[in-house]
Amino acid sequence: MNNQKKLKKYTDSFIKGLLPYLKKGLHISAKIHPANTNGAIIEFEIQEQKRSEIKVLETVPSINTTLERIDQRMIGGNIQGVTFLGTNVYMDGQRIVIIKGEDDFNHWSNSAVTEDINRIVSPKGGSK
Repeated sequence: MNNQKKLKKYTDSFIKGLLPYLKKGLHISAKIHPANTNGAIIEFEIQEQKRSEIKVLETVPSINTTLERIDQRMIGGNIQGVTFLGTNVYMDGQRIVIIKGEDDFNHWSNSAVTEDINRIVSPKGGSK
């Protein structure tokens, strides 16, 4: 997805929705990785004493290209052969990586933000 307005809105809503669950003094920075094909990747980093900020990075051909470039331990080998659908969440230390494989509105809506946050903060991972 290369709709920067929609990506920024989702990211800003995600940060605002997650902040109440964090210890006072922690902030969230985000790196948005837009793609020319379906989906996008957003890396959130929880940090102390740094103001929350959102950066939109260079658009890449696909989310798989981003996965090859960022620090991640979720998928190894030939990442180009992997297909993502829906929302995938990867957590590593102080980082949350949201991988969305689709551009449909329901994956980027305010209700999707709430569902994604619940997957992270709920002891059941947001399952119903």
